[in-house]
Amino acid sequence: MEITDSSRVAILEKFLDLGRSRDMAALEAMITEDIRIQQAPSLPFGGVYVGWAGYLDVTEQLFGRMRKVHLELIETWDGPQRSLIAHFVLNAVSKRTQESICMPLLEKWEFKDDKVAAITPFYYDTHLLSSQL
Repeated sequence: MEITDSSRVAILEKFLDLGRSRDMAALEAMITEDIRIQQAPSLPFGGVYVGWAGYLDVTEQLFGRMRKVHLELIETWDGPQRSLIAHFVLNAVSKRTQESICMPLLEKWEFKDDKVAAITPFYYDTHLLSSQL
């Protein structure tokens, strides 16, 4: 099933809403079994995370070390071959240092049919994240 550009944005927005509401069963249903999340190697949790267990692990590695997390979707761009680039602003407070984190973030989202197949984040300042987390 081929999805349109507007469908990709709708899937992204639904995914974000489910993440905020912590509806984990519905969130899991939105991803492929072999979803791949590739984090920058310069981060303390850098590497490739695969599948639902990998998604949960990387989410905990990042957001489990923050509080008052607000991920604001600013805009999206259609990518080639069933992908989408999403521009976010990440606002949070480090649990370790109690300092604010505010930075732009771009993510490449890839889709297979109507499911999320891969997410590759590009953080504006990986040094800031590493020092705060």
